Amino acid sequence: MAPLTPHWPQPSHGDVQEVVINEAAFTSKSLSKVTVAPYGVFAKIDFPPATPASEPTYATVQMGRDAHLNLNSDLVYINHSCDPSL
Repeated sequence: MAPLTPHWPQPSHGDVQEVVINEAAFTSKSLSKVTVAPYGVFAKIDFPPATPASEPTYATVQMGRDAHLNLNSDLVYINHSCDPSL
């Protein structure tokens, strides 16, 4: 799968994150502008721009046992793994 090309207005969440775009594949990143307590909310995910995904990819987020979504925003650049760094 090719690196993601943003198709949304940027910055989409400039109040909470700074996105650092790197030309090398899969090396762009997000830097938090805020401190969030454990189990706190970093950003609300709205529908739209988020949409259901037909299958999981590196750019989707799991929202149920067999359900994934496309963030369609700069939130795609955060560490959204099972072991997040924020």
